[in-house]
Amino acid sequence: MITLSNVYKSFNDGMKTVDVLKGIDLNISEGEMVALMGKSGSGKSTLINIIGGLIAPTSGSVFIDDKENDYTDSNALFKLRRAKVGFVLQDFALINRRTVLDNITFAVRTKEYREHKYAKVKDLLNEVGLEKKIGEYPFNLSNGEKQRVAIVRALVDNKKILLADEPTGSLDEYNSSLIIDIIRRRVKENKTTALIVTHDPDVAKKCDRILRIDYGKIVE
Repeated sequence: MITLSNVYKSFNDGMKTVDVLKGIDLNISEGEMVALMGKSGSGKSTLINIIGGLIAPTSGSVFIDDKENDYTDSNALFKLRRAKVGFVLQDFALINRRTVLDNITFAVRTKEYREHKYAKVKDLLNEVGLEKKIGEYPFNLSNGEKQRVAIVRALVDNKKILLADEPTGSLDEYNSSLIIDIIRRRVKENKTTALIVTHDPDVAKKCDRILRIDYGKIVE
């Protein structure tokens, strides 16, 4: 489902060039849940942003579902994300002027969801303990609640790929365990391919495989 071949990424701040990824080769199969671990600055977030088409690699190839990403075609990348990729980002990426329900459903357009009045959204919110927050706005939520909303949004329409950047980073131990169990169950039920960036060894242990990145290279 996800294949990277010799992927490099460098950033230039006008003063110097920083090499963040240094020849990443990676294969993740359909239905596999993989943890990505490494120190801060090792390239974890850059890697998942490249896979999801949010930023382009400096060189190398990225294939999603056997089709190579064309990073010069912004419309194709938008359609890829819309159709196949669910994101959980560190900053949650919620829209303050929309309610919790609207934040989750504004990109869901399928007839199934409309006809059932977003019943699955409500079920997922209940699973993560936010059923009473459905009409709230993000500025009234704690960071932990915002994170759970972002996770529901990423899972709700069963996309083929889940890219999660520290999805339990703002959660206490109880909610962290609850959320990762929900993610794992949904991943296995729907044969979703998941790449989970985490510093938490307990989260990583619940994945099928652990990758370690160090100074821009997969080392283990």
